[in-house]
Amino acid sequence: MSDDGEPGHRGLWKSGLWAFLAAIAMLGWVAWRNLAEDTGTGAFSTLDGVASEGERAAAGRLLTDAYAVLRSPAFGDALRGFERAYPAVYARDAAQDLSPARVADIVDLKPFGSRYAPAQVDIVDESPVLLAAAGEGGVSGRYSGIEVSRPVLAAYASDNVVRRSCAINVAAHEYAHTISLTPVGFHVAFTDTNAERRSIANRLNPDSPVASYLIGATAQCVWLAKQGRIGRDEIATCVQVFGVRAFNWDRCSQFAPGEAVAPKPGIAKEAPPL
Repeated sequence: MSDDGEPGHRGLWKSGLWAFLAAIAMLGWVAWRNLAEDTGTGAFSTLDGVASEGERAAAGRLLTDAYAVLRSPAFGDALRGFERAYPAVYARDAAQDLSPARVADIVDLKPFGSRYAPAQVDIVDESPVLLAAAGEGGVSGRYSGIEVSRPVLAAYASDNVVRRSCAINVAAHEYAHTISLTPVGFHVAFTDTNAERRSIANRLNPDSPVASYLIGATAQCVWLAKQGRIGRDEIATCVQVFGVRAFNWDRCSQFAPGEAVAPKPGIAKEAPPL
C-alpha cells in the first residue's frame, strides 16, 4: 500500500512516474537498436554523387580500406605507441588532454555506447583546399555525413603508394568525425575545424596533436606498413612527415618508390597547425 492508502500500482499510475519509466525504456530500446544496427553497417551506408560505376567502385575501395585500418589491432597498437611522444592529445573542446591510448580506445569503441554513426557519403567536386568533410548527418544524429573530393580519389588511384596512402589519411580522418560517444544523438568524439572556423578555438596547449589528424596520419602509415612500403618501426617517422596538428598534403607526391618516408632536404613546409 502507498502512504495515502492507495495500492502501490495505482499510486504509480497517478503520479506519472510510469510515463517517465516508459520513456527511459523506449530510449534504452532505441539505443540498443542503434548500436545493433550500426555494428553491421561497415564502411558506409550510402554512396552518392559518383560520376560512374568505376568511380563508385574506387570510392568504395578507399572507404573500405580506411575503415578497415581503423578497426585493425595494428592501428590501436601503433597509436598506443605514441604515449611518450604525444602525452596529451586534443580531442574536442571538453577533452583537450587525452592520452593516445584513450584515443585508441575510442576509435575501437571501447567506451560504453560509442559507435560509428552510419556514414552517408557524397563524392563532390571541390578544390584541393577542401579535401573532405564530415559531421552529423541529416536525421537527428542517427547518421553521419562524409564528403570526399575528387582530388582525394585521384590520389588513391596513383601508382605511387605513398600518394595513395594520403587518401587513406583523409578518409580515416573523416571517419574520426563520425564516432559518437552516445548511441542516441550525435555526441562527436573528435572535432577540429569547419568551413567557417579555420582554426581551433580555446586550445589550452596549441602544440598538442589534434586527435583527428593523429588518427589520419597513423592510419596512413599503418596502411603503408601493411603494403610493405615501410617497416613497422618506421611508422612513427612517417606520422611525423604527414603531421599530427594539420595534414601535410603537399608532401604526398614527394617520395619516390623505395625512398624512405622520412624528413629530407627540400621537403614541402609543414601545413600551419590548427
